[in-house]
Amino acid sequence: MGLSDSRSQNKGGRDYRKAFGQFSSNRTQRPNTLKPTEVELDSQEDVAGGVHTIDFDKGDIVMKQSGMYLFIAGPQIGKVRGTTPRWIDFWVRVNNIDVPNSNIRAVLQDPQEKTVVPMNSVLPLNRGDTLNIMMATETIDEGMGLEAIEPDGEPTIPSIIVTVVQLD
Repeated sequence: MGLSDSRSQNKGGRDYRKAFGQFSSNRTQRPNTLKPTEVELDSQEDVAGGVHTIDFDKGDIVMKQSGMYLFIAGPQIGKVRGTTPRWIDFWVRVNNIDVPNSNIRAVLQDPQEKTVVPMNSVLPLNRGDTLNIMMATETIDEGMGLEAIEPDGEPTIPSIIVTVVQLD
């Protein structure tokens, strides 16, 4: 069975007609500019031996088939210093164009605080479209950004986890 009919098969023999993918980053990422910064993804999760139905290229999520997609991301944020409340924004960009109404804002005050800010969007995407997550911070002086954590005896807590699932 070829990918031309929009199906893939895993070791268990189940056909997947809809695209899906899960991506993450095990890197802490702190912007060093006040301009929008692309969030880097460095891992595509295994799909139980099946064919990846969404491509992953140097942090870009590249669609292999057209359709309506549910996008869910969980950036884990924190800051290094300062006790003044400061904001950090995250949004979706497709083909280098910001997606309207996809921005979320979180405010951090305490450097000991870590929190996950859920993002979600439903997006019509075409084959070959590139999806990215962007971030911007109010200040670069306090080390705000995405934080990966490596607890002893546990798996790494990624700085961001992204799930993309085709709905139609």
